[in-house]
Amino acid sequence: MRSSRRNCYRPILSLVCTTMVENKHLHDDLASNAARVTVDTAFGPVVGGRAINGAVVFLEIPYALPPRRFEDPIALPKGYRYARKEYIQETAYGVQPLNDGQAAGGAFEDKVGFGKPSENPLFLNIAIPPSFPKKKGFPVKVYIHGGFLQFGSPHSFSSQAQYIAAERSEIWVNIGYRLSAFGFIASDRPKLTGNYGFKDQWLALEWIKANIEAFGGDPSDIQLTGLSAGAHSVHQILHHASILPKGKLAPFTTAVLQSNAIITDPKTPAELRPQFDALCRALKLDPEAPNILATLKDPIKVPWKSITEIIESEDFGKYGTFRGCLSDDWITVKPGPMEWQHSGLFARALKEHGVRSIVVGDLTEEWYLYSIAHPIRTPRDILPNLERYFPTNVARKMIDAFPRLSDGAGSDECVRLYGDIMSCGQVHLPVRLMARDLEASGFPVLRYEIRWTPEQHRPFGYVTHGCDRIIWALRIPSLQPDQAEVARAWLDRIAEELKAVESSKSRHGAQNMLTLKEDKTIGWTVDEKWGSLMELEKKVLDSKGKIIRSSL
Repeated sequence: MRSSRRNCYRPILSLVCTTMVENKHLHDDLASNAARVTVDTAFGPVVGGRAINGAVVFLEIPYALPPRRFEDPIALPKGYRYARKEYIQETAYGVQPLNDGQAAGGAFEDKVGFGKPSENPLFLNIAIPPSFPKKKGFPVKVYIHGGFLQFGSPHSFSSQAQYIAAERSEIWVNIGYRLSAFGFIASDRPKLTGNYGFKDQWLALEWIKANIEAFGGDPSDIQLTGLSAGAHSVHQILHHASILPKGKLAPFTTAVLQSNAIITDPKTPAELRPQFDALCRALKLDPEAPNILATLKDPIKVPWKSITEIIESEDFGKYGTFRGCLSDDWITVKPGPMEWQHSGLFARALKEHGVRSIVVGDLTEEWYLYSIAHPIRTPRDILPNLERYFPTNVARKMIDAFPRLSDGAGSDECVRLYGDIMSCGQVHLPVRLMARDLEASGFPVLRYEIRWTPEQHRPFGYVTHGCDRIIWALRIPSLQPDQAEVARAWLDRIAEELKAVESSKSRHGAQNMLTLKEDKTIGWTVDEKWGSLMELEKKVLDSKGKIIRSSL
């Protein structure tokens, strides 16, 4: 039964984390090795350490000034000097609510590290091949973690990159950014432009472009990658890059979107005002008060914990998820980003700003992990939990596109339907639309599909959302020897096919996928879901190719 599986999910994930993954967190790995490495940066020297496998690691290197709550990040000014200390500890992670249904059962430290919650998670973790500093000029991979934009940390166990950095001679940089209300609250009255977490990520990329050479990286070879909400972030960042001033290059050259993309224009600040008002009222504050922003921004008057506790409450309902907003200080508003993408101007602009190629893909059973994201007990729970992520009209049309449940449907049926709708709206349909739009514009795009992941890391045997992370990160201690060989082959093949796409040697279109198959072999397959998902597009889009917007 589906409900019993939900109840059993916690101990199963806990078992995986405690028995299969026997390696140390970087926090402990670095502490057990006395070796230290100093790098001279534009902001003074920083001291890092070496992991047991020899990779050079720096933890929590600041890329911006400590942010003020609900304000844009500020770059480090000239004359700023880094603190004289060893950057080898996990001391902080972004404040966040604790109601993460997808991560239930795993050790909390494995999600956020061993630090304490902070409103300043604007730092980077950098993993460098062991041959540094003798060798330099390494390609750079930047990773944005997932978690619905509400949860997570660059310290997450599956993100720690000492193994892949060492094996593939790549520098890996994990970005910390503000989450939940702290990163994504928005309103038109009072004016909050939102997208603070995305702006954090962009500022981090600019820091990496300007400073990674000191750490042995090649600033002309930076690949941006993200999983889940991290992939959504990458799509947002691509849209921001597409509206840069003429002649300015993006701070990366390629992008990889793993299991997420944007399907609809974000909600407007006006559409998000009810969420702002609800938060104020839950804090016993008047949203119309002339000093409301000053009050909310004051951590003494409104401690961060009072905000997260409200978000954690089931009574806060659909307002408990904070997402990006349609604001012209971040992305195009007229036309909206999806019309911009469908028109071909998005792809053309990316080329003009130095982006060479994009990789996008999904897993076969994404639905399962989405199904446990929120408590779904009856059919009535489905709409409000879709409204967390989509405008109301879009959410209604997506429900109408799927088989209707009876009013007396059981929780198992409701949970499965919610997972199916969410995985189509968050992953399966938008990744295909993105690939289609890019290919139609002649932009180099590589599609993939993953049908196999390591069996011991599959919840109930599902090849589901996020369980491919250990493949992409080449987490050697989490893999059996034969599984590690499959992961190596997959990473090699992706790199090989991406070069072919960029050189125009690949003849595979958007309906063809580089596939990691059930038998662990790798080859090209035809997308059998393409037709049905394009039909779904017709049901949720208007005749002009725009997402039908909510009329709030």
